[in-house]
Amino acid sequence: MEEHQKSPECSRVAYGKFRLRALIFPILFVIPAVITFLMAWPGWESQYWSLRMEQTLGNALNASLIGIFLALLPLAALLGNWLGVRWVIRGHVRLLRLVYLLVLAITGLIVYIQWPAPIRLGTVSQFRSDPGSLPFIWQDNIFFTTFVILLIYCAIPLIVLFIRIRRESALASSSQEINSSAVH
Repeated sequence: MEEHQKSPECSRVAYGKFRLRALIFPILFVIPAVITFLMAWPGWESQYWSLRMEQTLGNALNASLIGIFLALLPLAALLGNWLGVRWVIRGHVRLLRLVYLLVLAITGLIVYIQWPAPIRLGTVSQFRSDPGSLPFIWQDNIFFTTFVILLIYCAIPLIVLFIRIRRESALASSSQEINSSAVH
């Protein structure tokens, strides 16, 4: 049974099953949120790292950075799915979890380094000169309403996906138990 699970055919089936899921979330949920915040609050969305996101009008190079980033999101999802499926099939689940934790840690580090960027609104210049003078995100009703709506819009499919994966895992485990008891 284990040899069958590690077969190239099994790998293709698993990859195909999860590839669509890996693409749907960034394309239908993350990219619209990113575009909304980049267009309305470019400094906040870019965590005040660079003036380039604020200076896109008439500047093809700066504008192309946004396009490149948006194109890389689904490509990164495909690469992550492809690599994750292969690692799971080859028994490298711990390595996959380590990579996920590393990505989470890097994200947390970016937030920590740029603090108070996630909770302040303004331009890059304003943030660099005096971040404490900028309004909090909850003080801008339009921003905060948009943020909450997009947060819910992105959270619901993640919750649904989590529930489906748990359900599918439970079904797979129970079918494996049935198959192994039938063999014995």
